[in-house]
Amino acid sequence: MGISISWLAVRGAERDVVLEALALAETGERDEFPTESPIQGAALADGWYVVVFDRYGHALLNDETLGRVSELGEVVAGMAEEHVMCSYAGAWQRGQRVWCAMHDAQEGIRHLDVKGQMPSGYDQIRDHLLSQQDAEDEAEPEVDYVYDIPLDTARLVSGFSWSETEPEDGFVVLRRIA
Repeated sequence: MGISISWLAVRGAERDVVLEALALAETGERDEFPTESPIQGAALADGWYVVVFDRYGHALLNDETLGRVSELGEVVAGMAEEHVMCSYAGAWQRGQRVWCAMHDAQEGIRHLDVKGQMPSGYDQIRDHLLSQQDAEDEAEPEVDYVYDIPLDTARLVSGFSWSETEPEDGFVVLRRIA
């Protein structure tokens, strides 16, 4: 069994403004882990607010929506699909995508599609994980380290990792209102 998840994190806009832009509302219910409900939100450190979806490639994570939300503040989005080892991360500012990175193991274990001006620290993440992949490939390959490059880059910028971040107040269950 593997995870299938998407998220967007916004810094520079209040939670209510972000939720309104996404046509989402809080239900009052809480969860501890970000995949227990279809849509959840949480306040993070450093002023980020994250919205988490329980599947890869959620309809709200398209370039048009992310560009529109980035008019409110800085946006980082990510997706992880462990069933096929596919991952994605990207950032938007002032309506434009600034960078993105995608790994799809179905294209090859070393597949990595990168566009735009990657954030400071990306090269170190990439080089470290490619070095680990080199070592893995010398033996009987069982681990896909390249999969983590986009996800670690998103965490570098936003501080959010679906598998490690534990917001102080937990996750609030959200629902669509439109």
